[in-house]
Amino acid sequence: MRKLISTFFLLLFAIGPGRAQELSHLVGAFADLQLGVRPAGMGGAYTALSSDANATLYNPAATALVRYASFTATTTKVFGIVPATFLGVHYPLRAFSLSAGFQQVGDDLLRETTLAFAGAMRGDRLLPRNFLNLPYLNHMAFSVTARFRLAAFGNNDDGGPNRITGDGRGYALDFGYYLQVNGVRFGMTLQDAIGHFNWNSSGRGSYVQNMPRRLRFGIAYAEPRLRFSVDFEPTLYDDLSDRVFAGLETSVLKWLVLRGGIAQNIGGPFENKLLTLGLGVYGITWRHYRLGIQGNYRNGEFENAFRFGIDLFWPGGR
Repeated sequence: MRKLISTFFLLLFAIGPGRAQELSHLVGAFADLQLGVRPAGMGGAYTALSSDANATLYNPAATALVRYASFTATTTKVFGIVPATFLGVHYPLRAFSLSAGFQQVGDDLLRETTLAFAGAMRGDRLLPRNFLNLPYLNHMAFSVTARFRLAAFGNNDDGGPNRITGDGRGYALDFGYYLQVNGVRFGMTLQDAIGHFNWNSSGRGSYVQNMPRRLRFGIAYAEPRLRFSVDFEPTLYDDLSDRVFAGLETSVLKWLVLRGGIAQNIGGPFENKLLTLGLGVYGITWRHYRLGIQGNYRNGEFENAFRFGIDLFWPGGR
């Protein structure tokens, strides 16, 4: 695991920003829909807080410094029409942390499925001994995420005999970094750093259309009753805008958490502003298990919707 993650990070620094093939760099298939209910309630500002089962959506590196395990599940309809499901799990082991996620969006007209597996390790256990004198090395962590993507389209019976059908499959690697010093936390991810996706269409044949890379930085301040986070996603392409995210979470009672957030583009003609409100109810406990019921409301230019999910926490293997 240690040599594997080190090799991947060498590859990360060796690659440039690159470009997805074909057309615009706007993400069509496999777009970020913010299906994690807790992070979505904070406007998506979660890169420096992602130490739970939502990790594969944001930054699995943050899971390397926690002791508890967690599971999350949500199912909803995007825009009130498109069915979407996300399942995530995180489990800390003695020397490293494992995370996994399953996301499926769509129906017979177009269905997209993503399987994600991530490994994270603390800096002092990952890097060679000659790096051990670096300050805060035991407070930082690194992660690698492997994504496997499948798609199928045109299988709806009402499409008629001349409908276009096909499928697609591909893979991607993400890299993450995390640093925690007292209440201040910093996170950084490069998603789709390395990847390939191939489409097969009855109308166009076989062609490649890779996912655009996404770089994101996050900084947060966290204490037992208050967490504040800001993310910044600079564009790597000329035809996209920078985007900023901000979120606040406060524990008003031992069992009740309230959240709020905002996200919007910076520059460019399209602001794409999103406002969110959320809550978490953590009043159900049994032995060493704790159940959280999550909800949020999203108000945006394309969607106004409620989303609900459940989180489960229990002691890990660390």
